[in-house]
Amino acid sequence: MPTVTLLKENFKPKLSKYLDIELKKIFSPDDRVVIKLHMGEKGNPYYLKPDLIQPIITTLKLIGAEPVLFDTPTLYRGERATPEKYLQTAAWHGYEETLVGCPVVISDDSIQVKTKHLDAGVSNVIAECDGLVAASHVKGHACCGFGGAIKNLGMGGVDKKTKEKIHTYSRPKLNPEKCIGCGQCESICPNGAVKLENGLPILDYSKCWGCGQCIVKCESQALKPKHALFDELLSESAYAVLSRVKKKFFVNYLINISELCDCLSDPGKILVGDTGILLGDDIVSIDKASNDLITEKAGYDIFEKIHSKSGLVHINAGAKLGMGEMDYELNIG
Repeated sequence: MPTVTLLKENFKPKLSKYLDIELKKIFSPDDRVVIKLHMGEKGNPYYLKPDLIQPIITTLKLIGAEPVLFDTPTLYRGERATPEKYLQTAAWHGYEETLVGCPVVISDDSIQVKTKHLDAGVSNVIAECDGLVAASHVKGHACCGFGGAIKNLGMGGVDKKTKEKIHTYSRPKLNPEKCIGCGQCESICPNGAVKLENGLPILDYSKCWGCGQCIVKCESQALKPKHALFDELLSESAYAVLSRVKKKFFVNYLINISELCDCLSDPGKILVGDTGILLGDDIVSIDKASNDLITEKAGYDIFEKIHSKSGLVHINAGAKLGMGEMDYELNIG
């Protein structure tokens, strides 16, 4: 059973100590180690600040490894849509080599990795590295309940074409014979992509994110995804990324746990107070522990309540793919 360590109180000072213990077990001198993180959309107040990532950089350099901060450009328009614009935003947020002490790389170059539903374009930077540390800010997400390590790699570790496939392959299709005209899909859609006309939903794919909230909440099962749920595709994509990585470690930051993700300038309200930092080498168990701790703090599955979908859907999908284990031992650091 994998162990997940929770740094609960005074977690910032403890982080360097535990990273020194754990990263030395995994990485070697001269390893080129990619630190995969989301450096925040311009204006977002809750993205992971450099002082939280600096202990990872410092520890890797003390080992003799060569850390590189990395992310991919976004599918949507914004201040991270191209490598050039993303590097400007990253610098605005304090992520540039002269400040953090290691290269900052943004790239959409990729290699193809086949999964059940995807020809996933896994980032070349990750595919060619010696090791990976996924540093993930845990927060809410409209398409998958919450975003943690699986979301960080499944969407952020692949090229734009794969991002688009995940969002489009998961769009709903209607079986009108099963539809009862209840209007639940219209009321639940976060982007107004469904309108009820003559008792049947009309789907506007130009507005549809493929989040699948309408699918999972359709009591008559009249809506099905075109290929697979967003959650399944997200986990398949993360699986493709991890298939190219031999050495890996995960750090989940359960702080500033906002309603929406760091892709937005306005990520909504803070849902619960800071819980701490989780460390582990199993991507499924660290995301499961993240979900469990936040659910325990809120008293209910707060992500399912807000986004009509539990984060457990994509975590379970990852476990079924063999990415890790749902059961874990929690160690309080």
